[in-house]
Amino acid sequence: MKKYISIFLVVVIVLSLAACSTPNKEPVDTDEKQGGDVIVEPSPKTDEKEVTLYFANKKYVETGDEKIEKLISEKRVVKYGDISLEEAVVRELMKGPESQELYTEIPSSAKLINVEVADGTAFVNFAQEGLYGGSLQESFTISQIVNSLIGLGSVKRVQFMIDGKKAETLMGHIYTMGAFEKKVELFME
Repeated sequence: MKKYISIFLVVVIVLSLAACSTPNKEPVDTDEKQGGDVIVEPSPKTDEKEVTLYFANKKYVETGDEKIEKLISEKRVVKYGDISLEEAVVRELMKGPESQELYTEIPSSAKLINVEVADGTAFVNFAQEGLYGGSLQESFTISQIVNSLIGLGSVKRVQFMIDGKKAETLMGHIYTMGAFEKKVELFME
């Protein structure tokens, strides 16, 4: 009888230990495993897309020679995910070109709040603070942004905003109350 009680207790202990341990399940959607531990990627998933960005031709800005092309395109792979592709494009324009022959006329002091897209319209929202410049700089800023965004295909119109509201101008020279519906050249001609 003692033998049966001993075997019964051993079985109960083994079953108790087995019930207390966690099953060794394979984790779902893991990027990497180390010794059974799951490593979770801390940054959000990002996508990337090759886009065409438009920048000012440095020779034109320096000389004003009307025979020189004013805007020149530059292909670039843009990463996005925590922000929209359209916002990533405007932020890339603000960083400037990779080519030494090109230049961004978007003021370095400009602060982009966000870019939202609704029904084919990209609403490019800048803070008033730091948004200033001459008419040539304003013309290039508008042209660079409009041409780059409309070139994406997902954007049909670009509406500029200042602190979340439509404004008559960005820097005091070019009317921006209406949306720009096609690629634009400089407004200085």
